[in-house]
Amino acid sequence: MTKCREEHAADAARSYAPANRYNGLGDIDMGLLATLTGASFDAVRAAHKADLAEWAREQQLRDHPDLVVLDADLDRIRRCS
Repeated sequence: MTKCREEHAADAARSYAPANRYNGLGDIDMGLLATLTGASFDAVRAAHKADLAEWAREQQLRDHPDLVVLDADLDRIRRCS
């Protein structure tokens, strides 16, 4: 699968993200997204899981604003490595 298809799968998963975050993403919906984007079922699932992880991280930072500074510092360290 090309990188472009993976990006389309990630974009499609993000576009459905608000509903998927609360209701989940079933096999039928994943299959539909895979068909529409030309990506594999596994690529759509991976994009959905990545979106959920990112969303959970955002929620944690919103719940604990003091972690925003720490998060920015850790990102800076990661970029320098």
